[in-house]
Amino acid sequence: MITLRRAVAADAQACASILHEAFVRIAAQHGFPSSFPSLEVAGRVAEHFLRLPAIHSLVAESAGRVAGVVFLDEGDPIAGVAAIAVQPALQGQGIGRRLMRAALERARGAVGVRLVQEAYNTGALALYASLGFEAKEPLARMAGTPRGAPPAGVDVRPFGLERLAECAHLHERVHGFDRSVDLRDGIGFFRPLAAVRGGRVVAFTYAVYAGSLAWGVAETEEDLRALLAGVAAALRAPLAFLVPTRQAGLFRWCLDEGLRVEKPMTLMAMGEYREPQGGWFPSGIY
Repeated sequence: MITLRRAVAADAQACASILHEAFVRIAAQHGFPSSFPSLEVAGRVAEHFLRLPAIHSLVAESAGRVAGVVFLDEGDPIAGVAAIAVQPALQGQGIGRRLMRAALERARGAVGVRLVQEAYNTGALALYASLGFEAKEPLARMAGTPRGAPPAGVDVRPFGLERLAECAHLHERVHGFDRSVDLRDGIGFFRPLAAVRGGRVVAFTYAVYAGSLAWGVAETEEDLRALLAGVAAALRAPLAFLVPTRQAGLFRWCLDEGLRVEKPMTLMAMGEYREPQGGWFPSGIY
């Protein structure tokens, strides 16, 4: 018998194990790198999600043991499925569908719900489509260090809560909705970096683990390229982020700068969706 309940801090190790095993298994079947390549990485993510007030965490239990988990980011008007996984030995029994239905019921009042799906995972693609999600944007996870230096006239620098309102306004200009709760969490836990031109923020993002980036927005693709070059110089570490491949100029710039394509991904949405106006890239949530 499968039961669902709210996840608690004591579930972190079990959730990490499920994330690691489930993602490694499907990635290995298709010859791609896993989003959770080690138990340590999965553990950091699970612990972070479990302690964030904006994340609603649910686990599925079977015979008293955690069999699956879903994390729902519900802090901003658009909700995001941060991660979902089921113990490999228990897959195919409808656990993932029950977790997703519960998450969507929780998100009923949101303007929309989004997620980022690994395009080679056909089972997950079918599940999300059957629940009402639609593919909106092809993505490529890119990794590497840009060869070029940041252009003159753009200063890439850290920022804090003093720039929150300005950055929130830029995000709303690009995407049409507010994401300041997620940005505030990013400022509090990670390393935010902005591209400033003429004293004004024209692009921003934040660095997470080992040079990986979360989401980012910019007034233009040119501003976004300047931001990425500046972030790479500031971190002195390889970058890893999701590039919307329909932003052909940004995608080609990444390739010309020596970044490599690691795997294909897809941004999916349910409910309100507006085509972005400007430069942008999503996080692994949306």
